[in-house]
Amino acid sequence: MKIQNFSELDEYRARLVNALDPNQKTVTICGGTGCRAYGSEQVLDAARANLKDGEAHVRMTGCHGFCEKGPLVVVQPEGLFYSRVQPKDIPEIVDTTIKQGKVVERLSYVHPTGEKIAHEHDIPFYARQMRLLLNQNGHLDPTSIDEYITLGGYVGLAKALQMTGDQIIDEMVRSGLRGRGGAGFPTGIKWRTAQTEIARRKKIDPKYPGGYVACNADEGDPGAYMDRSLMEGNPFRVIEGMTIGAFAVGAVRGYVYIRAEYPLAVHHLALALASSRDLGLLGENILGTGFNFDIEIRLGAGAFVCGEETALLP
Repeated sequence: MKIQNFSELDEYRARLVNALDPNQKTVTICGGTGCRAYGSEQVLDAARANLKDGEAHVRMTGCHGFCEKGPLVVVQPEGLFYSRVQPKDIPEIVDTTIKQGKVVERLSYVHPTGEKIAHEHDIPFYARQMRLLLNQNGHLDPTSIDEYITLGGYVGLAKALQMTGDQIIDEMVRSGLRGRGGAGFPTGIKWRTAQTEIARRKKIDPKYPGGYVACNADEGDPGAYMDRSLMEGNPFRVIEGMTIGAFAVGAVRGYVYIRAEYPLAVHHLALALASSRDLGLLGENILGTGFNFDIEIRLGAGAFVCGEETALLP
């Protein structure tokens, strides 16, 4: 099924939202690289094996951020937070929390003061954060485009496709949005520069198809995992952002340059690209607007210098 226009996207989202049960128990298990290294995949298997149909939904999400305490399990909708969970702990979580609605205190977070904190949002590590890009990481299955759409995914793209490129870029300039790199370059200025150059080339050569959008997902600095966490936990957000940028500047193709040392991010991104194409949110005639744009992955081989754009781009 391909979504043909804006109305169909709204209808599709409405069906997904209406099918949700806000009171449904959900066991969310951190599936970021850090928690996987601690054994969260085995925790996921144990949860699926110990829960009967209808008792609770089990979801593996992206990185929750508190890697030191992994594997992390959060039971929703209450937001009960359990740390360093092992497969052998799952039967107790099922019996105590899922069936009886009580807290397994021995798995709760312990503050340095000795206080036990049951709820994720009360833990100081989370309470003091204002997450913008990673705010859905603990709630979203990064392999499910339906969950992304349910949480408001592609609303931004639909809005952008009903604007002009100049209007989008003006909005970016007003927002003050900057790049996440050390230079903090203003995004609106970068997009305006690309738009101007693409328009100049089209004027010289009417057959010029359009420009390119490159997503530099290579982060060579030790301990710099902001790109990895986003692509592992919410690759659809990267795709939607690239598509909006491409429409604004007049690009026809996108490339994600990502290091091969991030196999989980590569895998999730590839799945997200495929499902976006299947729904008609990437590729030809996106949402019936006549806008064509697609993205491909290019793997790096640990070249630190490619973190700098003039080395990355031909």
